[in-house]
Amino acid sequence: NKDGLFFNVVAWACKGDREAGRQVIDKLIKERLKKPTDSGKYDDAFYMALAYDLIGNLPDWSQSSRYRVETELVEFIRNGLNVLQGRSASMWHARTALASAVWVAAVSLDGPFDELRELQRLAQAHFLETVKAAELSEGWPEGYNYWINGRAFLLGMGCAAQMNLKEAPELNARARKLVERMGLWTIHGTEPIGRFHLFGDTGPRNDLKDETQRVIDLFAHLTGSQALIDYSQYLQGLHGKAAYYWPYRWGIPLLRGLNEEEHQLNADLPDLSVFNGRLPTSDIFGRDSLGQVFMRSDWGPGATFISFQSGDSLAHHGHYQAGHFTITKNSPLAITSGTYGKYFKEHRLNYYIRTVAANSLLILKPGEKVRPNRFFEENVAGGGQRIVMPTGSAVLSVKDWRANLHSGRHYEGGNIVAFENSDPRFVYIGSDLTDAYNNTGYDENGKGGKVSRVMRQLVYLRKDDVLIVYDRVDAVDAGFQKKWLLHSWGRPETADEHVLVGDRDNGIMESADAVARIQSGQGRLDVIRLLPDDAVMRKVGGPDYRYYVEMDGDDSDLDGRNMVEGAREEPWFDAGLWRLEIQPPRVRKADRFLVALAPYKAGMNRPRSISYLPVKGADGVVTPSAVVLFCGDEVDVDSFRYQLKDDSERLHIVIGTPGWKGARVGQGHGVSHRQNFNEGVLTFECCAGADQPVSIHIDRSP
Repeated sequence: NKDGLFFNVVAWACKGDREAGRQVIDKLIKERLKKPTDSGKYDDAFYMALAYDLIGNLPDWSQSSRYRVETELVEFIRNGLNVLQGRSASMWHARTALASAVWVAAVSLDGPFDELRELQRLAQAHFLETVKAAELSEGWPEGYNYWINGRAFLLGMGCAAQMNLKEAPELNARARKLVERMGLWTIHGTEPIGRFHLFGDTGPRNDLKDETQRVIDLFAHLTGSQALIDYSQYLQGLHGKAAYYWPYRWGIPLLRGLNEEEHQLNADLPDLSVFNGRLPTSDIFGRDSLGQVFMRSDWGPGATFISFQSGDSLAHHGHYQAGHFTITKNSPLAITSGTYGKYFKEHRLNYYIRTVAANSLLILKPGEKVRPNRFFEENVAGGGQRIVMPTGSAVLSVKDWRANLHSGRHYEGGNIVAFENSDPRFVYIGSDLTDAYNNTGYDENGKGGKVSRVMRQLVYLRKDDVLIVYDRVDAVDAGFQKKWLLHSWGRPETADEHVLVGDRDNGIMESADAVARIQSGQGRLDVIRLLPDDAVMRKVGGPDYRYYVEMDGDDSDLDGRNMVEGAREEPWFDAGLWRLEIQPPRVRKADRFLVALAPYKAGMNRPRSISYLPVKGADGVVTPSAVVLFCGDEVDVDSFRYQLKDDSERLHIVIGTPGWKGARVGQGHGVSHRQNFNEGVLTFECCAGADQPVSIHIDRSP
């Protein structure tokens, strides 16, 4: 990119401008590459290799000029391989970009030299390992900013190099599939408000400006995917020329061709509604690793967007927030709190990367030791999940990562055990969060853990536009306080409250109400607490409490601290001002949380006809169009029976476990539809009033 280098490269490659090609040669032979490290200094080599490949057929090359450039690239390849064969460059971090750059450099060279063939063989092996890692995660665990700024284009070009090898069709097909999958991850993770979902150590490019369109154009060029071409049009409609950082605009003719009309890029798309009926409204990425789900009501501009994440630790820019969800409708409503500021300061280490900044669950254990390394200057027992690799990582391969699940460094976290999205009326996610916390199976302090089970299940009902969250938490000790968290910009409003610390606009309050309303911009969110029926809602926020953390694992005395040092206030963050904490007023060993979340547009009068349905051996929720019943294998009963107050036809969703084999359903006027369990979910439709009870008999046979 230096001094317009690639504009001249493309002028030769696409238009045959020989004078531009000569200028490239003059610049390349003067270039001296930096020695690559485990964290950077490889972009120059990547662009030199790409330029050399694209102008390699220029007739103006002399033997000495080629030798000068090739010698420089060979030295980079050797040094890069030395780093990759060491134990410092980490997968899902700099290793991916470095391996991609080394591979592109290696295939840019040609000749009958045995050493070159060996260098190419080693470079390909390291690159294919990064492909394997990306195939596993299907998204980028560091957060979108790290992906789009430093990994995506290089990995895509590495895949392009692989796809051009005629003798490796199976590997080439894998590379193509990976590129398409990462492109779909980008589309699904785009919120209707025009940004990518915020997670991990994130930054400014979540706004989808500058970097994203050229990566999508590359992916579309490699796959021919119409969905990616349409998404590029959307980015152009969103940002105009700013969708491409101006020094990268050489990529437009290279990736799209000289005739832009061929790809219909003159017709800017104002929103994502082009995907209605073409792409599913929910998808899961990296089910057995990253564990990220995106779902939405539809692809329109006013859609409800929901994210969920429950995966393992893969990179040190990831966070410890298994079970975390977000909700956006016209505005961010349930958010990821905090900012990516000073890397080693208290805000990041003691708040931003921790569970307390997420919409997940805290289990407070008085005196729990949480000091992962020397950068954590004091013990902060905030009640969250284990912190595994907060300030650095050295994952060498997928095999190395797997070897440290449930042993070694214990990268295990949340586990998505069920995902059902085959019925367009709802999405179901079942997640086991136990391993993310110090538990009875593994406690990093060797103290027996603080939980024996933490389960989170979510059902999103599209017709009602309601998200239902059901949690079961079994603590090791009845004295460990549990908290259900939800972060927001707006102050949660309840009918009654009393101040515990500070004042109502800057402090901690408590309410016995079962309903809270959150307002943010053009969005509204009703939070309806169904279980525990005796719980209280705490509101924590305002300028001096927005990043409040209990440090000693005991909230009987509100003596925590506002972790503000190192925060960075920027418009691309959802820093948040408030959080809601639902907690039982009395500590007990086991608790169930059942919360309904209803987002809607400002100005709409939304009735809250959502109620708890008591069922022996299960917990139920009744909405205007559905009945959701949460059961489980640990329940001894094989039959469930319930009655409703009206005879409206509803979709009945019975959440069991994947181990259940089927069910028999009975009801007064019969059942119009039913199916066997898929991912542990039984669905049927019926009209069941007060005189028409529904009975369900579960088949547990092997």
